Amino acid sequence: MSAVYALRREVFVIEQGVPEELEVDEDDKIAAHLAAFSDGRVIGTLRILRNERTAKIGRMAVSAPSRKEGIGRELMEFAAAAASRDGAEEIVLAAQFTAREFYRKFGYIEEGAAFDDAGILHVMMRKEF
Repeated sequence: MSAVYALRREVFVIEQGVPEELEVDEDDKIAAHLAAFSDGRVIGTLRILRNERTAKIGRMAVSAPSRKEGIGRELMEFAAAAASRDGAEEIVLAAQFTAREFYRKFGYIEEGAAFDDAGILHVMMRKEF
């Protein structure tokens, strides 16, 4: 987990300017964490929280040198398969506004108005199985 947290810190705190105290939260204790590895290093991660029939994906991060190599796609596909296998009927996520098109490729649809989260514009997105 220390490598997962290090990657998230690199992406969210250092690159995107998210306040460090907001990056790790209580949900980390109860979430399932996925990690992608290359040469023994964590190069991608996300977490999944379950609430009855809904799975929530969050904290999706891929290291800068590994972007555009399909790591995010593989994480999202694995997360959706795992959520479905575990009985989820839908997945929700708070997408950074600039990443909406990435999530649309997996069938996620925007819901509601854009909102600020840690100084970054987001929108909720949903995918039903």
